[in-house]
Amino acid sequence: MRQITTWDEFPTVEYVPGVFRQAVSGEKAMLTRIVYRGGVVVPDHSHPAEQIMLVEQGRLWARVGDEEAEVGPGSLLIVPSDCTHAFRQLSDEDVVFYECFAPIRLEYLVGFKGPDPSLAMMKQALAAEQSGTAPR
Repeated sequence: MRQITTWDEFPTVEYVPGVFRQAVSGEKAMLTRIVYRGGVVVPDHSHPAEQIMLVEQGRLWARVGDEEAEVGPGSLLIVPSDCTHAFRQLSDEDVVFYECFAPIRLEYLVGFKGPDPSLAMMKQALAAEQSGTAPR
């Protein structure tokens, strides 16, 4: 990988339905570009990596720990390590944001074959919501 590049050089992966992710990584930090398309709901989840988000386009409802807010372009979200957080797209407009993770999330690297506990947490919550067994 070159040291000076563009997002065009990185594949887009549909992480969960409607969530499109590109990721670039150094040795100790990772940057992702995320697009939410089609009414995305990302349920409660957490991960060991610290996360800083910058919203570029669109509007989201966000919960980080005990704090909830509607966020839009220019909003910054700081998610500490192992802090539960969730997001919901608020309009038909695509939501575009950037996330910085430290340490890197190996499960975001293209070709990674190991476990992704954060994804498993989200899929379990979405399945419970669809079956009507999610806690209210």
